[in-house]
Amino acid sequence: MKLESVTIRGFRSIESLAEIKLASPTLLTGHNDAGKSAFMDSIRFLLNEYILSVRDTTYAEPLPNGSEPAAAPRVAATSVSGDFLLSVAEQQALNLAERVSIRRISEAGASPLLEVLIEIPDDERFRDLDTLNLPALSSLLKELGLTATGPNKPQVLETLRVAADAAPSTPGWAQASAAIAKALPPVLSFNPSGVADAEQTIRGALLTAYKTHEKSESLVGEITKLERALEEKVTADAAELREHIMTTIPDLGDVTIIPSVSFSAGLKDTQVSVTNPAGEAVHLGEAGAGRARRVSLAVWEYTTGLLENSADVVILYDEPDTHLDYAHQRSFMGLIDRQAKLEHVRMVIATHSMNLIDGVDIADVVLLSHDDRFRTQAQILADDSEVGKHLGAIAASLGLRNTVLLHERLFVGVEGATEIAAFPVLFRLSTGRQLEACGVAMWSCDNNEGALKFASFLNAHGRDVVFVVDQDSKRNSKHLFNTKKLAEYGLTDESHGLYLGHPNELEDLFDDAVWARVANENWKKVDGTPWEESEVTELRGGKFSSDLLELMKVGSESGPKNKQELMTVLALSLKEPSEVPDSLGKAFAVLIERAAV
Repeated sequence: MKLESVTIRGFRSIESLAEIKLASPTLLTGHNDAGKSAFMDSIRFLLNEYILSVRDTTYAEPLPNGSEPAAAPRVAATSVSGDFLLSVAEQQALNLAERVSIRRISEAGASPLLEVLIEIPDDERFRDLDTLNLPALSSLLKELGLTATGPNKPQVLETLRVAADAAPSTPGWAQASAAIAKALPPVLSFNPSGVADAEQTIRGALLTAYKTHEKSESLVGEITKLERALEEKVTADAAELREHIMTTIPDLGDVTIIPSVSFSAGLKDTQVSVTNPAGEAVHLGEAGAGRARRVSLAVWEYTTGLLENSADVVILYDEPDTHLDYAHQRSFMGLIDRQAKLEHVRMVIATHSMNLIDGVDIADVVLLSHDDRFRTQAQILADDSEVGKHLGAIAASLGLRNTVLLHERLFVGVEGATEIAAFPVLFRLSTGRQLEACGVAMWSCDNNEGALKFASFLNAHGRDVVFVVDQDSKRNSKHLFNTKKLAEYGLTDESHGLYLGHPNELEDLFDDAVWARVANENWKKVDGTPWEESEVTELRGGKFSSDLLELMKVGSESGPKNKQELMTVLALSLKEPSEVPDSLGKAFAVLIERAAV
C-alpha cells in the first residue's frame, strides 16, 4: 500500500487539515511549535506506530489564560485518514479497489478503531461476511436462494461477496479486517538529534530487514523454526551492517550487534556496543554525539540498500540535519535523494534547513503555521493549473528560491536587469537597510508574461505583490503593466503598481549635477576635459536614458556598455542618502511599510 495523502482531524494543534499529499519527499516547514511533530505523529498513529493519549486530542476551544488544561473540553473525535494506492495483488487479496481510504479514529476517548471507506450494502445481511463462520454463511446462502461453486468456506464466501457487490449500497466507514491492518505500510522514523538515537537508527535498519524477511515465502513452518530462520537472517544483516560501519568509519574500533528475534514481538532487542581505537569497550550512548551521528549516517546509507528490496514504506525524518557539519549535511542530502527515488518509498521531512527546502519542488513543501486560534494551518504554494504546475520552473528562472517564496512578506517585480542591479544598492543607501532584512524579495520581470502569471499566482495565494516600473511603461498600451493587462491577472494599479520616472524612466530622477559627477569619476572624456552639467541637461526632453548612454559610450573610452552598467555605476557612486531622489526614497518607504504588515 502506498500512502498518497493524509487528512488529520482533532490531533493536538491540528483541528483539521484535509488531503495533504505525500510525495518523496514532502517537506514540512514553519516556525517552531507550528505542528510539524503533530503531523509526523499523526501519520504514525494512522499506521499503528503511535499510541494515542488524551493529551493528543485537540481542545474544543483554545484555553483562556489561567485556565486549567485538565478540565478543558476536547473535541469528540481524533481521526487520521489516508488515501492509499494498492497493487493488483493487494486489491485481490484484500477485496478492495485500486484506491482506498483508511482511517484510524478514536471517539470520546475510546480505543482507536481502524476503518475502511467502502460501499456498505444497504441489506445488513451482506455486512461483515468475513466475521461469519461456515454454518452461518451457508444459512445465509440458503436464505438468499444462492448456490455456491462448492461447500467450502472460501467458495461460499466468494458467492456471497459477488451478491453483496451487486446489491444496493452506500459509501461508509466499516471496521477494517486484520488483513488490511497487516497490509498497512511500515513506518521508519529517524531523528539523529540525540546520542541514543543512533541505537534506535540501527534497530530501525534491522527492523526494515526483519520485516522484509518476514514476508519471504521461503519462511514457512512452525513458529519456532520461523523465529530461528528470521534470527539467522537478521543476524546476517547485522553482520553486513557492522562491516559497513567499520568500513565507513575506520577509526571507530570494533562494533558488536546482536539481534534477538521474537516472532510475536518482531525484532525484540538489539544490543549495540563499540570499542574505541585503543580497543576499550564503550557503550554507544557514551561514545559522544559526533561519533553517534557518524554511526547514524552510516546506518542511513546501509538502509538505502535494504529499502531497494522492501515493500511500501513511509520514512519520517524529524529535522535530520540538525547539528551536522556541512560535509555531513551534503552526504545526508545525497542519501535522502537516493531513498526518495525508490518507487515504493513515501518520505516526510520536518525541517528548517534552507538547503533541503530549496532542493525540492515547491509543490512538495508544506508550510505550517498557526491561525489566530493557535490551530495549525497548512499552505502549499501550488495548484493543478498550468501556472501552478510550472511555478517551480518560473520561480527558478526568476532566481527565487523556495525559502524566499514561502517566507518573504513582499514580492517586488522590477522591469529588468538595470533595476535588479541598481535597486538593492540604492535601497540600502536610502534606508540604511538590506532588502532581505525588510522582508522584501525582488525579481526581474524581463518583459516576460510568465512573470506576470507568477505574480498573479502569488497574489491569489495570499502573497503581497508590487510592481515598480517606469512611467512610460504605464503609458504604453502594449506593455505588460498597463491597467487592462494587469486586470486580466487579478492585479491593479492601486494595489500593485509603483511607477517611477519624471517624466519617463528611473534615470530621469537623478539630477544633472549627479550624472556629471559620476561621469567624471568613472568615464573620463577622450579629450581630457570634464563633463559639464549642461551636456546632460541638453539630453532632457528626448529618450534620456538612451541618449545619456550614447553620450558616455562615444565620449569616453571606458564608457558604459549598456543601461545596466550605466545605472549600476551611478548607484555605487552615490555617497549620501540625500543623493537618492525623493520620489525613489518614498517608493522604498512604501515597500518597507507593505513588507511590515
